[in-house]
Amino acid sequence: MQFNYLTLLSLSLTSLTFAESSDWKHNGNFSLSLTSGNSDTLNTAFGFDSIKKDGLTTYSNEFDAIYGEDDGIRSNNQIANELKFAREFPDSRWYYGASTDFLYDPMAGVDYRAGVYGLLGYHFIDTDRYKLRAEIGPGFIFEKRNDSSEQYAAYKAAQYFDWKISKDTRFFQSLKASAELGDLSNAIYTAEVGIESKLSGPWSFRIAAKAIHYSQVSDGNEADDQLITVGLGYSFSPGGSDAPSLEDVHKKRKITEGDWVTTALLGGSYASGNTDASSVALGILAKRKSALSSSEIGLNGYYGESDGVRTAESATFNAHHQYSFKKPYFAGLRFDAEYDPVADLDYRLALSPYLGRFLYEEGATFVSLEVGPSVVTEKKAGENDTYLAAYATLKADKQFNDRTRIYSSVTWRGEVQDTANFVLTSQLGFDHSISDSTKLKLLLENIYDNEPAEGRDANDLKLIAGFEFAL
Repeated sequence: MQFNYLTLLSLSLTSLTFAESSDWKHNGNFSLSLTSGNSDTLNTAFGFDSIKKDGLTTYSNEFDAIYGEDDGIRSNNQIANELKFAREFPDSRWYYGASTDFLYDPMAGVDYRAGVYGLLGYHFIDTDRYKLRAEIGPGFIFEKRNDSSEQYAAYKAAQYFDWKISKDTRFFQSLKASAELGDLSNAIYTAEVGIESKLSGPWSFRIAAKAIHYSQVSDGNEADDQLITVGLGYSFSPGGSDAPSLEDVHKKRKITEGDWVTTALLGGSYASGNTDASSVALGILAKRKSALSSSEIGLNGYYGESDGVRTAESATFNAHHQYSFKKPYFAGLRFDAEYDPVADLDYRLALSPYLGRFLYEEGATFVSLEVGPSVVTEKKAGENDTYLAAYATLKADKQFNDRTRIYSSVTWRGEVQDTANFVLTSQLGFDHSISDSTKLKLLLENIYDNEPAEGRDANDLKLIAGFEFAL
């Protein structure tokens, strides 16, 4: 029950700083990766930071929450909050202040850990581009670990570094330690490093690595936790974040008609220690386009693991060639291959000639429909099958500007003689160029197999966040 009260207090301190005031600056960040169906994983992280500067005085609050599940079993569950007051000495690099912090990490045996500290700090570097400071001070800790409550005198030390690489990108790093004064072996160390790059307006892209070391742990708990998160940031302050919006137009590669353009995708998540879960998504895509035709070849793989047990493994390959014979009509031929042993699918191969029509087209934005027959051969749950199927795909692509697009597709492929045997694949994606050769990519995909293998789920859902690079 004490944890519930402390959690509510921590959240309340965060929400108090969110009061509408032009003096406060608020920034949030969020990341999410998930699979659902034959593999069920969820990893999410949320952060909310607030800061207010009033002359020589600075108020700040940092809130972080992490949660993860693998096949219905909690794999990560952590809440941390730090509220701080600091005041500069006039005409000096020194400052003094006070802070309170709170930690909840049941995976490491920490029911709660709340501390109150006085602080003395020093700015070693304080320029527009580089900032380096350190602080230390005494305090008192109230904690409950492994069902045992304690209170003791303590100290807290921290170091912070921030490097503004460019007007739109910054590098940040911190190292924090808090320990019992009478027993320095009773300590917790936290290190974080990351990069944040502005996307557009209040939005930013963020990748961060965080490590926590517990010097005292009970049996069954690990001393170290590591986590890598990839996600989005958002500034709640009026006018967005301090950095100006990206105004430089994305310099598109000049493509000679008929040339192949190749890109690679890399994404995933990682956590180890009291939580051991990881996932990786890899892909490569080659495209070629001329005035009347287009070709595409793509290969994608996805793998997930939790506590040494495979939770997801899949691969897809697709190739198609399309020819516009009379606008808005076109014709094409595509080949698809799938592999998903977690769903008991050894392989599924499909060859599909099709006819299509652009239902709407304006510049790079379009809606199209494709239909045609399909010959399918597959091995599912150890049984081979070959059949004639019908194929249909509805695609939509919205190009907002030179850097940002949203796209979606719904593909249905069903056996002609057995209409209950069909597969429905849905995709929703987001691309945002952060340089002339790199994109931030988010992809949500669901595969519904109406006749799954025995003991398997019909739905397989996954969310992938990562980078796409021009090769």
